[in-house]
Amino acid sequence: MHEMGITQSILSIVLDQAKQNGAKKVTQVNLEIGEMANIVSECVEFYFDIVSKETIASGAKVVIENTPLKAKCSTCGHIFTVEDYSFICPKCNNISPNIISGKELAVTSIEIE
Repeated sequence: MHEMGITQSILSIVLDQAKQNGAKKVTQVNLEIGEMANIVSECVEFYFDIVSKETIASGAKVVIENTPLKAKCSTCGHIFTVEDYSFICPKCNNISPNIISGKELAVTSIEIE
């Protein structure tokens, strides 16, 4: 249920940015959520409807881009998509890659009136 707290933080960011830009209404919120963030996108969408009630973001569409977990091998430099949380490089079998995407949690943009 940590999605509720995260969604409240997202709303706070959205409202702060909307206020700074003189918005009368927030119509869309665009998010990027990485696979390793362990956040259920549908829960964020559901909770956003609840926590945004009676704010200028009420009724805003939430668009989520889910970012896959990718890693770069620290030995051979091969970039690969991590599947089933197996961090073994498919090219050289190294087991200590650097994660390059999949941990994101960001408000990428908002659309306002």
